[in-house]
Amino acid sequence: MDSSSEASVDFLSVGPSSLLGRTIAFRILLCKSISQLRRNVFQSLLFYLSKSKNGVSNYLMPYISWLHPRNPQAILAMVTLLAFLLKRYTNVKSKAEMAYRREFWRNIMGSALTYEEWAHAAKMFDKSTPKMNESDLYDEELVRFKLQELRHRRQEGSLRDIIFCMRADLVRNLGNMCNPELHKGGLHTPTLIQEYIDEVSTQLRMVCDLDSSEEEVLLEERLAFVHETRHAFGRTALLLSGGASLGSFHIGVVKTLVEHKLLPRIIAGSSVGSIMCSIVATRSWPELQSFFEDSWHSLKFYEQMGGIFSIFKRVMTFGAVHEIRYLQYMLRNLTNNLTFQEAYDMTGRILSITVCSPRKHEPARCLNYLTSPHVVIWSAVTASCAFPGLFEAQELMAKDRSGNIVPYHPPFQLGPDALASTSSRRWRDGSLEIDLPMVQLKELFNVNHYIVSQANPHISPLLRVKEFARAYGGSFAAKLAKLTEMEVKHRCNQILELGFPLGGLAKLFAQDWEGDVTVVMPATLAQYSKLLQNPSAMELQKAANQGRRCTWEKLSAIKANCGIELALDESVAMLNHMRRLKKSADRAAASHGTMTSVRFNGSKRIPSWNCMARENVHDLSDSDQSESADLSSWTRSGGPLMRTASADKFIDFVHNLDKGLTIDPNERSYSDAELEQTYRNPFPGSTTIMVTEGDFLQPERSHNGIVFNIVKRGDLTPSSRSHGSENTNGFVHDSSMECVQLDCLEKETDTSSDDDADTEL
Repeated sequence: MDSSSEASVDFLSVGPSSLLGRTIAFRILLCKSISQLRRNVFQSLLFYLSKSKNGVSNYLMPYISWLHPRNPQAILAMVTLLAFLLKRYTNVKSKAEMAYRREFWRNIMGSALTYEEWAHAAKMFDKSTPKMNESDLYDEELVRFKLQELRHRRQEGSLRDIIFCMRADLVRNLGNMCNPELHKGGLHTPTLIQEYIDEVSTQLRMVCDLDSSEEEVLLEERLAFVHETRHAFGRTALLLSGGASLGSFHIGVVKTLVEHKLLPRIIAGSSVGSIMCSIVATRSWPELQSFFEDSWHSLKFYEQMGGIFSIFKRVMTFGAVHEIRYLQYMLRNLTNNLTFQEAYDMTGRILSITVCSPRKHEPARCLNYLTSPHVVIWSAVTASCAFPGLFEAQELMAKDRSGNIVPYHPPFQLGPDALASTSSRRWRDGSLEIDLPMVQLKELFNVNHYIVSQANPHISPLLRVKEFARAYGGSFAAKLAKLTEMEVKHRCNQILELGFPLGGLAKLFAQDWEGDVTVVMPATLAQYSKLLQNPSAMELQKAANQGRRCTWEKLSAIKANCGIELALDESVAMLNHMRRLKKSADRAAASHGTMTSVRFNGSKRIPSWNCMARENVHDLSDSDQSESADLSSWTRSGGPLMRTASADKFIDFVHNLDKGLTIDPNERSYSDAELEQTYRNPFPGSTTIMVTEGDFLQPERSHNGIVFNIVKRGDLTPSSRSHGSENTNGFVHDSSMECVQLDCLEKETDTSSDDDADTEL
């Protein structure tokens, strides 16, 4: 048969040919097989359980019978075993008791009215708190090494060795010992840090003790040492923030520092904080103590607001809710119209107040006795309190040379035509730009440690949340809170750099919020609701108590950070007192004729104790003195005086003036030969010295020192000499004479420069 005639046969397909159909068919077959498998497994389990039922009951029934209510011995044994295991491995009861005790003593601390009550509660709270590892918070090994070194030097070394080593290596934050975590809520300073502070204080007292020192160290050297060491160590400043009526919190802070004698000499504030600063800076220490005992309860910041129509009238007239005349009247009574310079001269405290200008390109200012000495304090405070919308911007007032109060920046009159275009410069709340003037104080007064009282309503809640995260969230939560704060400040600084319209709001959050020790107000919602009203007597007392309690928690940190600084201040005051006594004794001796030495008073500066050795710089001068020359002569900059030969002759001439000035006037008769010999011999021991060819420098005693007269040779004739013997000092004055005055030790007047060291920074 031919193959071409065969029929074609197609393949027979069984099942679906598409992908979707195959998938559906596979799912149906699989589910059917799985259900069958599940049924078989379940039946097998039932079969085996029915067979093993009798065996399980035989094994478990004895143990189940122990739990029967009629068998209490077994139940008691099991409960006892369970309690033992819980006590052995979890210690739940003791932890619960400790937590209860901590909460109890924390509540006592939060409601204490006196420091004694708070200290007792804090002591008990410390006992119920687990001890933390302090070695992780500061360099314990470094502090212990420095302590041992100081003790060894005190026992083995001399006083000069102590002075030299303390001057070379005395810093405030040694080994991070100022870490605030070391003193968080604690009553006492860590033992090692306290021993170090006590040792440094002991050695500073040794420097001030003139009687017990084995070797002679001049009083000027000791005083120069403590001055320079204090300057290198740095100063502490108290900064009070703004906060409207919440500023009454500052009263409790300052009151606590006054009671414990920890109030810094440098105080600064803005807005309502400047009110408290002005009160402190214009009162002596007894007046300050008296004020905090009975006068602070009458403080009021605002005038009565009145009704809605009164408020509307003030807003339309002055552009502010409150009128500032009441605040000005109150501040005049509190500060007595004192200027910054007058307050500094009277109390020795340095007051700084920040103000900012409504002008766009004018920077904020920090007013104090250096930058604006003649501005009256009440004017600066009212300007610093002039928050936009609350008070109108104020003009600064100052005292002129006659003591009259005049505008500090009066309108500059260019002419009759330009008079209408000029206006006085006004200032407003300093907290808008510089709430805490840390940079300015650092530049002007060498401040490197800040105690901050923070009561701003937009900052205090954030800092409270940060403290809560640090206390209850551990180190990770504390770092996260710090990161959030840094991010907020960074974004605000970006807004300021780019010049966005929200720059005014960004300045409030871009500033520094905290210091080395920060006291934060725990404000309540009720206090926030009365932000622009005068607090009542009860509310004022409550806010002050809040400030006191919050400051009590920081006292240990303040004492640890400022202990050495306070010892340096005490040493300076003691040595200044000794210097005044010595000067008084010298004047008394000079008035009785027992002391006639003359001192060349070229500079009032106390020479530096740490000078370069004379033999190391002897070749830098043309002086012909030996290496054993006296090193007590100093330049105006404080270093040893490298004198030329002619300068040495003049100095020797000055030191030997007594020989020529103590001669009896009745015996002053000179011959021509003696006078000619005097002209030719201008060396030590003579009464004149040649300045230039033909000119002589001749001394004359005055009422307060010695005056050098530059006279011509022709004027010094025997006749004029004999005629001058009728005068008091035996010299003839000429109208053409030039005079150089030289202070005499017995005629020194007691000027304010004697006390410069007391108020020097």
